[in-house]
Amino acid sequence: MAARRLAVDALVRIDAEGAYANLILPTMLARSSLDQRDRAFVTELVYGTTRMCRACDWLVDRFLPDPARIDAAARAWLRIGAFQLAFLATPAHAAVGATVEAAPRRLSGLCNAVLRKVATSLPVSWPSDAVRLSQPDWILQRLREDLGEEVALGALEAMNASASSTVREDGYVQDLGSQWVVDAVGAEIGDLILDMCAAPGGK
Repeated sequence: MAARRLAVDALVRIDAEGAYANLILPTMLARSSLDQRDRAFVTELVYGTTRMCRACDWLVDRFLPDPARIDAAARAWLRIGAFQLAFLATPAHAAVGATVEAAPRRLSGLCNAVLRKVATSLPVSWPSDAVRLSQPDWILQRLREDLGEEVALGALEAMNASASSTVREDGYVQDLGSQWVVDAVGAEIGDLILDMCAAPGGK
């Protein structure tokens, strides 16, 4: 229960406060008493639900009388339940039961009713590839124009996959994508590089 509650706390901050998952989650996990397995589960829930947000919302909104009236906490609980059902292949009884049990009492009935309906509706016929891939319509349209249908869909599916971490020979833990940037620009030792897309992290 604690893992799901921590994940929802993070998702509420991301949704309601505009927080960045990669900035708030490490601190939240460090302050928790969760073991390594639960921390990994929280990380998957937060990043996965954030990544597949549009798809999760579509899955649950079909069964809400007025989706716009759902508050951030209720939305987060429904999203993590839908994410487990549709994208983690968690058995329905486990995903629904654990989410309902962990949710606040005021939301347990809503979560139970909506997530059971989501579970019985799977697999679904998505209204569009953009919803299925949880991307804005304009991004998919632009990629289709630039890359063609097959490459565009493949690129977005790859972007939705969890990134793997790699340990370099010097012991620095880093995504491969960050390392490929250096090769792509042809940087040499001693070169001065201006990173115009800087964010927390390293290359």
